[in-house]
Amino acid sequence: MTAQLSIPPFHPIGNFLLRAAYAVLLRLDIQGREHVLKTGPLIIVINHTHFLDPVIPAALLRPDIFPMAKTEVFEGKWSWVFNWYGSFPVRRGEADMQAFKHAFRLLRAGHAILMAPEGTRARSGGLQAAHEGVALIAARTNAPLIPIAQWGGRGEFNRNWKKLKRTPIQVRIGAPLLVKTTSHKPTRDEIHGITDDIMFSLAKMLPPEYRGLYSAVENFAPRYLVPYNSGAVSTSAPKEVLPMPN
Repeated sequence: MTAQLSIPPFHPIGNFLLRAAYAVLLRLDIQGREHVLKTGPLIIVINHTHFLDPVIPAALLRPDIFPMAKTEVFEGKWSWVFNWYGSFPVRRGEADMQAFKHAFRLLRAGHAILMAPEGTRARSGGLQAAHEGVALIAARTNAPLIPIAQWGGRGEFNRNWKKLKRTPIQVRIGAPLLVKTTSHKPTRDEIHGITDDIMFSLAKMLPPEYRGLYSAVENFAPRYLVPYNSGAVSTSAPKEVLPMPN
């Protein structure tokens, strides 16, 4: 895959087609749009129970959202769609430095990236144990992040679309957050704690039946996430702390 830092020509076309499809096939209830930073680097974090979860925010919230997707989708018959849209691959289950470096480049260019910390769809519907890539990128770039919780459509969409019946989907967008650690280079314990903070931030916006492993939201008190203050922190270019290719 050729790395893209500018918005690919197919990206706005794809978003237009997706929005047209949503108007016919979905009944979207989106709350919290005002929390989406319109410009500058941004990490969008989602839960993942349905194939629509990444493409709903990607098509509706900003014109420059680049989704991170599992490597396998770039090897199938629809790989051209992902490449043309500007998605970039990640090898799940390992520290994929190429994916991290590309995410850093996109954030440095002032774009938004979209990530699902669980790494795969939750077949049960509830949140699964998260990987730590999102926390690492957020901590080491100082880019703001927003959690987006989505539910609805599991089991219904496949039945409804054939009848052109609209499927209700709920989308809740949280306020932007910033990672705060005790040192420039976060420790392993801090990365683990940031991951938990991110997942509980998602869980508290979800109905109880979708919270899964992060259901104890009443005991949740973030240790490493603080409200993002756009006036206090520059969004022009997150700090670069890992070696970046030329």
